[in-house]
Amino acid sequence: MIAIVTTSLLAAAVIEISGLPALVVLLVPVVVLLVVILRLYRASPPAAPATTRETLHAVPAAAAARSGPAAPAVPEPQPVDWALRIRSAEASNDQAALASLYLSVAHAEIAEGRSDAAAEHLRASVRAAVKSGNNASQAEARLELAELARAAGDLTTACEHWQLARALFYDLKDERLGKTETLMQKHGCPTDWVLNDF
Repeated sequence: MIAIVTTSLLAAAVIEISGLPALVVLLVPVVVLLVVILRLYRASPPAAPATTRETLHAVPAAAAARSGPAAPAVPEPQPVDWALRIRSAEASNDQAALASLYLSVAHAEIAEGRSDAAAEHLRASVRAAVKSGNNASQAEARLELAELARAAGDLTTACEHWQLARALFYDLKDERLGKTETLMQKHGCPTDWVLNDF
C-alpha cells in the first residue's frame, strides 16, 4: 500500500512543460549565472592606471593564473647603448654603420626634444654617409636637418638641406623626392641653386 502511494505521488509530481514556458525555465539558470558573474566583475574596485612596466609584468602573471602552466616570460627590452655601438663602428672605421648609428641617435634626441644634440649627430651622420657613399642615410639626415632649421626659423639653411636631399632622392629614385619638392615649393625655396655639399 505504501509502495502504491509513493508511486502515485511520483507520477503526480512529473509535469510536462513545452513551448515558450519550457524555454524560459531552461534559460533562467543561465541568465542568473551571467548576472552573478557580471556583478563579481563590477564589484571589484577599479584599479589605478598602471604604468607600462607594471602592465607588462601583470599581464604574464594574470595569464599564467588563468591558463595553468606558466607561459614563457617575455624579455624586457634593453635600452640601446648608442655610445658603445658608435665607438665600435669608429674602431672598425665602418662609416656606413656610423651614418646609420648617428641618424638613429638623432631620431631619439629629436623625440626627446634635444634639437641641438640631434643636429650635431645629424651632421656627423652626413659626414659619415658622404665618406661611405650611403646616399640614403645622407638624404634622410638632410631632411631632418632641414626640419630642425625650419623649426628654428632658418629657412635659408632648410632650403639648402632640402635641395641636397632632393638631389639625393632623385639619384636614388626614392619616392620621397616628391615630398621634398613639395616642402621646397611650400616654403618658397629657389630650385636652381648651385650648392656645394657641406
